[in-house]
Amino acid sequence: MMMKGRRLSALLLLCSCTAAAGVGTWKNFTSMKDVRGIARDGHTYWAASGGGMFRWDEGSANYQKFTNAEGLSTLDLTATCIDAHGDVWTGASTGALHVYSPPSGSLRIVPDIASFPGQTDKHINALTSIGDTVLISIDFGLSVYRVDRGEFGDTYTRFGSIPTNVRVACFAATITGGRLWAAISDGVVTHRIASASLSSPNLLEPQAWTLETVGGPAAVPHALAVFAGRLYAGTTAGLFAYNGTTWQAVPLLSGKSIVALSPSASTLAACTTTGEVWTVEASDNAQTFGATLPFTPTSLVTGADGQPVAGCLDGGISTWASPAWEPHFPNGPNSNQFVSVAVGPDGTVWCASGQGAGKGLYRLNAAGWKSFTRQNSPLPIDQVYRVSIGCNGSVWASLYGRGIVEIPAGTDAIDPTRIYGRNVGMIGIPNDTSYIVPSTVACDGPGNVWMVVDLAADKRVYAVRKPNNTWLTLPLILGGTKVTNPMDQPGDRDRPIAIDASDNLWSTVRDAGVKGIVSFGNGGAIDSIVSLKNLVTAADGLPSDEVKTIVVDKENDLWVGTDRGIGIILDPLNPKRSGGIAAYKPLDGLVINTIAVDPLNQKWIGTSEGVVLLSPDGTQQLANFTVENTQGKLIDNDVKCITVDELTGTVYFGTTLGLASLTTAAAAPKTDFDKLLAYPNPYLVPSSTPVAVDGFVTNSTMKVLASDGTLVREIKTPGGRVGFWDGLDERGNVVASGVYILVGYSEDGSQTGMGKIAVIRSH
Repeated sequence: MMMKGRRLSALLLLCSCTAAAGVGTWKNFTSMKDVRGIARDGHTYWAASGGGMFRWDEGSANYQKFTNAEGLSTLDLTATCIDAHGDVWTGASTGALHVYSPPSGSLRIVPDIASFPGQTDKHINALTSIGDTVLISIDFGLSVYRVDRGEFGDTYTRFGSIPTNVRVACFAATITGGRLWAAISDGVVTHRIASASLSSPNLLEPQAWTLETVGGPAAVPHALAVFAGRLYAGTTAGLFAYNGTTWQAVPLLSGKSIVALSPSASTLAACTTTGEVWTVEASDNAQTFGATLPFTPTSLVTGADGQPVAGCLDGGISTWASPAWEPHFPNGPNSNQFVSVAVGPDGTVWCASGQGAGKGLYRLNAAGWKSFTRQNSPLPIDQVYRVSIGCNGSVWASLYGRGIVEIPAGTDAIDPTRIYGRNVGMIGIPNDTSYIVPSTVACDGPGNVWMVVDLAADKRVYAVRKPNNTWLTLPLILGGTKVTNPMDQPGDRDRPIAIDASDNLWSTVRDAGVKGIVSFGNGGAIDSIVSLKNLVTAADGLPSDEVKTIVVDKENDLWVGTDRGIGIILDPLNPKRSGGIAAYKPLDGLVINTIAVDPLNQKWIGTSEGVVLLSPDGTQQLANFTVENTQGKLIDNDVKCITVDELTGTVYFGTTLGLASLTTAAAAPKTDFDKLLAYPNPYLVPSSTPVAVDGFVTNSTMKVLASDGTLVREIKTPGGRVGFWDGLDERGNVVASGVYILVGYSEDGSQTGMGKIAVIRSH
């Protein structure tokens, strides 16, 4: 990995302040609606989901969430169980195991399966606790973990007569009748119940295992359970009970595809892939329970009241509350796809879920998450693939195929009259002119809202809304010819546009073999025809013509991210002049997905290999963040989008596995001094982390004074709202205990602010 191993420097040091300051705090935001496994301890349920783990106390609205920020190594959890000591186990698609102790609140990771040599598919399919043993069903076999010893026993990958070169997945396992049982399949032709005597001297030998076909050679066994002294197998052909010699079908469940089983004292609960829930008595008499689940079931437990409780995709933990199933899961976004994120002027975070498997638009504010879909709002489709903030703080959500939606600032509902497409003159693709795919929006100084319309059949590939709310669609003239589509790369639907400090529109062009970015030099004006003024390509110094993102920084430099690195246009008014494009060499060749500029003019670069933080001029790498060096707090290295909340300095990183945030010192400076606030206060010295001081105006200087007015230290702040002091005087000595006065001065000395901090010296 290109960035791996580079050390974090200046800003990461600043970000290592105490949690009380908020600076340096990671958070993960994920959807936990897709539950893959559930376990119960009394009235407490534990769920393994695609967004981490959560705890739910039955009858309450209280949830405890566990993500990478709380210590998980991955969020894609696939199975769970509770061992004999009450510890909660979760397994992941990566093979990682997590063990959480509720009494102590400690979480440990068992990495052995994830790092198992010679295996690529390590998905954990099920966890079963029996006595001091946890049976781990994996995509390459069955592992045994001895809880009391804290170590693995054997891992079985070869079963009976199945050829040694055939990969066998274990879907479920249990122990009964002195034998170890496993539901196995190669995913193609071999589907068996495998069993071996626990008295066998070596279960690693294939011949120690007996193979049995249950429900026919094509029936795949997915679940095993012991009920009323008998072993049951749930398969794609029905439910079968073992009488000691043969497998007998439970008649009423014949032909039904069983996905999960859960025994209780009186009944065995079974769930089908279609959402039917059945209860089976010891006599094998069966009856349906409740109504058909409205969600896709994945797992099953029996509640404290003896009723079945299902883990479901999109339905969390589903309990029966006559006359319907009731889903339970923590408040969160509608899915874990975050392909585009924007922050409004009030700090509200807006997120787009993407095309294809898109699940609407999500919003995060102080009240929590709210999701907008075609089921609960006037949205015509759920494929919301881009989101941006308009000139007046309104939110613009780009739909993949049905236009663009505007949500005015301060509102929290979608107005169907503000869904724009054919009704404002946009024309879609040639074979369906109502299939309209707009880009994100960009606003110029006069208040015009610009966007690109992909593959417009009328070749009017730009749409603009004027401040008076009238619309105009425009073609692009390239060499005297109308451009058919400025974004015709198959499969690539990023449409970066930007406005520079002179109100010139910049856009990507890919048409008729011409690729690059263009400046219209329009200075905020709108013409009936948009004529190309400058075409900038790799021949002019860009790393590549495949442009992924364009952003204008606070010095009016144009940062262009491509599939091969970054180019910086230093003079947007004359971009083609000699030496006018600087290439950022350290990231040369890297796919640049996104670039965000924070209030300190630092650049946050999202790549396919993590995040790089650059100094304002790009000459220094201040920090880099990967899944590895953040211990998973950055959810995925392939960062699709980055946005900055300028009010708080919080940076958001969108991925297809969830959203991560990091609080930083890069908050927008105040316009006027008020009271300076220091945290932590009191401050214990010596300390490895500096004290943060909040409340500065742009480019302030901070003076630390003793109580008698003696100057202790003078420090230049980073330039934003937050400054730092390490508890040392001008000579590098740790200061004595006492109360110190903090004084902030504006750059020209016309403004000042004051605060106090108590310092306690430990030695």
